[in-house]
Formats: sequence, structure tokens, C-alpha cells
Amino acid sequence: MKILAKKLLNSFAAIFGVVVVRSGTLVEMEHATRSQRILNLLTAFQGENSRQLLDAMGDSRSQLQQDLFVLAQLDFKKGGYFVEFGATDGIELSNTFLLEKKFGWTGILAEPAECWQEALRKNRSAKIERKCVWSISNQILVFNEVEYAELSTVDLYSRSDIHKGSREKGRTYNVETISLIDLLEKHNAPENIDYLSIDTEGSEFEILSEFDFSKYSFDVITCEHNGTANRVLIYDLLTKNGYSRKFEALSEFDDWYVKN
Repeated sequence: MKILAKKLLNSFAAIFGVVVVRSGTLVEMEHATRSQRILNLLTAFQGENSRQLLDAMGDSRSQLQQDLFVLAQLDFKKGGYFVEFGATDGIELSNTFLLEKKFGWTGILAEPAECWQEALRKNRSAKIERKCVWSISNQILVFNEVEYAELSTVDLYSRSDIHKGSREKGRTYNVETISLIDLLEKHNAPENIDYLSIDTEGSEFEILSEFDFSKYSFDVITCEHNGTANRVLIYDLLTKNGYSRKFEALSEFDDWYVKN
């Protein structure tokens, strides 16, 4: 057994008194940073949800275990509704794959990058929107698709964060936009949505700034900020509209919000 696995098992035992971990789970916990994040999340949700977190963590695909946070926050709800953008291929770094495949959730996946389209439709059964989510519908924007495709973004934001060097030699093309309100209306989303996941590599505040929060609400929101100045703007906007930020130490370059 790996030294890391032994340390984690000792930590689990110290927190919960007993350890029940599937054999495949230890393989998933290969990298120390991911393992530490999971342990921190387990510590934050000590109690009746901790064993369910242990069972689910081997199937988590989120980069920062956002999917596990959502499940723990919503008492491992079955049959919930999500909205996620950017969705990539629907598996790699997905915040909703676990929710759909293991907990019966459905919802909307929005992804404008051409490189992901075929895989996304193959991998997921949720509704898929190819237009680029933006503050306003029916605009034409230049999209920058880069080699590490998870960093692709609207070209206006290609140099907005620490990943700007990775976006210097991308392939650019035009994309049509759709606002968040129009996205929800187009796909007949419920007025109360369990989970909104926003990871658009820079345009998160632009998208939220024109959203009418009186028409739709979200029980949980996770929103990437990558340490940019927009983090404060997003915080001010969401707190003004009735959301509270949770677990800042766990969320790192994301921020996690729950409805008051």
C-alpha cells in the first residue's frame, strides 16, 4: 500500500473512528493535493454525510471536488437539476458527471469549444447547448481554443489570468452567444435549480452581471475566479442577491455559494 494511502487511512480513522474504503478509491486518490482536498472536505462535513462522501469520492471528476461539496450540501439529493458551463467533454474535470451518472440528476450542459462537441454528446445524456453563454444573446464573439482545451475561452479574456501564456497560440473562430436567462428558458429549466456550475475562464462576472435573479434561483453555485479582480465583483453581486460564500479555504480558485 502506498505511503500516501496509509496516511490518508490513518487520517480517516482519526476523524471517523473506522474506515470503510473501496479498493478502487485508493487508486483515485493518487495525487497528494487531490487527496488532501478530499480529506479537508470530509473534515468539514463530519457527521452523517461523511460515509456517503467516502462512497462517492472515487467517482468524483471535479477538479476541486465541487461535485462532492454539492452532494454534501444538498444531503445527497437524487434526481436534482444542474446547469454547467463550460462542460468540456462531460467527464474530464466535470462538476456534474457524478451527479448525472450516480445520482440521477439531469440538466443543461453548455460548451462552445468545437473540440469537445462529439465527446460531450457521447458521454452525457443531459441537454447540450453549443452556443457560448454570455451576458447578451445573439452576439458574435471570437473564441480562442487552445491546446490544453480546458483553458479555452472567449478571446477577450485570453490574457485575463495566470493562464495567459497557455493561450498565446490558440485557434480562433466565431461563436454565437446566448444569455443565461435565455439558456434556461430555451431548455425549460425549473425556476429553482439545484446547482449552477460556472467555469468559463474569465467571463463569469460578465455572464452573471446581466442575469435576473428574480426569475430563477440556485441552491448551490460554484464559480471559478482564478484569483482575478472579478472575484470581488462576483462576491458583491451574489451576496446582494441572497447567496452566502462557503468554505473559502477548500474552494481555492473557485468560490462556492449557497442560497440563504
